[in-house]
Amino acid sequence: MEHDYTKSPEQLAEDARQTGRDAVDAAQGVTSDAAAIGREAFTSLEAAGHDAKALGRDALAKAAGIAHQARKVSDDAAETGRAYAKDAVNATGRKIIDWRTQFSRTGEYCSKLIADEPVKAVWIASIASSLLTALVITAARSGTRYRGYDD
Repeated sequence: MEHDYTKSPEQLAEDARQTGRDAVDAAQGVTSDAAAIGREAFTSLEAAGHDAKALGRDALAKAAGIAHQARKVSDDAAETGRAYAKDAVNATGRKIIDWRTQFSRTGEYCSKLIADEPVKAVWIASIASSLLTALVITAARSGTRYRGYDD
């Protein structure tokens, strides 16, 4: 028994054409799949890029807001410090003026008292100087008397 497995040239050509068409279809399918995967990858990367840009903009906006708040707090602190310093200078100036006024009034009173009653003024001055001298001497003596207890 003999088998006839030979094909005619037309059959071989048709098989070759069919194999070529199958190869083209397979290549087109692979190319189409690759293109779809590429598009999906591009879309995914593009979305990730947009998300990264949005996050960057948000971070920049937050940093700018924090910097603005820090500047505002710093300005407020400086203004408060200036106000306190100004108040302190003004209070000191008022106190000095009050002391000058009181000293001036006391001087005028003493001058008037001396002019009106010179003898009485001399007696008051001598008594005040005696009391002051006694206080100084007492303070000087008490300092030397108790010196041994501190050592």
